[in-house]
Amino acid sequence: MFTFVYMNYKRLSPNLIQLDTIDSTNNYAANLLKTTKVTNGTVVMTKRQTDGKGQRGNSWHSEDDKNLIFSLIVFPDIHVKYAHFTSLAAAIALQKSISELLNEVKIKWPNDILVGKKKIAGILVENQLRGELISSSVVGIGININQTAFRKELSATSYFKELGQEQNLEVLFNRIYLNLDFYFDHLLNKNLKLLLSRYYENLYGYNEIKRFETSDEVFDAKIIGIDETGRLILQRKKANLHFDIKEVRLHLI
Repeated sequence: MFTFVYMNYKRLSPNLIQLDTIDSTNNYAANLLKTTKVTNGTVVMTKRQTDGKGQRGNSWHSEDDKNLIFSLIVFPDIHVKYAHFTSLAAAIALQKSISELLNEVKIKWPNDILVGKKKIAGILVENQLRGELISSSVVGIGININQTAFRKELSATSYFKELGQEQNLEVLFNRIYLNLDFYFDHLLNKNLKLLLSRYYENLYGYNEIKRFETSDEVFDAKIIGIDETGRLILQRKKANLHFDIKEVRLHLI
């Protein structure tokens, strides 16, 4: 059973729910919000997830008891137009945590984490609204730690594959939670410019020409940032194009 080793958190209140098996930690956390009063910073963690969710409607595949799979409950209380900053804060925290041991760690828009050109972690944020405010968010996080084999088409990696040895899951979780606390404190203090700056510093391909694919074509364009709703802005032939997550795919070549 994991325990928290740090006590002086800026914003999150450590509360850990540990499960052996669950369909989805995000589903469990969402139901918890409906039925129970939980603290800002509550974590739902599992050793085995049978129906994990990823971006674009994909599944998140993880070998049992080898990786970190958890959902963080936070109460951002920010306007819905800033919804993407919850995802940004989580991505920055993961990038910072993973780069403490690994090299070439970047954020792939909107919030996957890469080591080199291989995915090591993913984030799925599901928000609950109260009028025009985000009253609560469930931040689903999956990080490949000690898994050694992945399906070829996933182009994935793990701490073990990069370092050649198993890692202590509890130690890594505590470091990640500490960084989540740090960057969610910035979010709740509305330090949005700082978060955006950190995001761009660690965004894969920022200000570089990369290859992209839509339902119609494959093309090259420069990543120049994200807009006020979190859509990717690409510069192509002197025109700025805005894409949602389901509209464009970056080729990691």
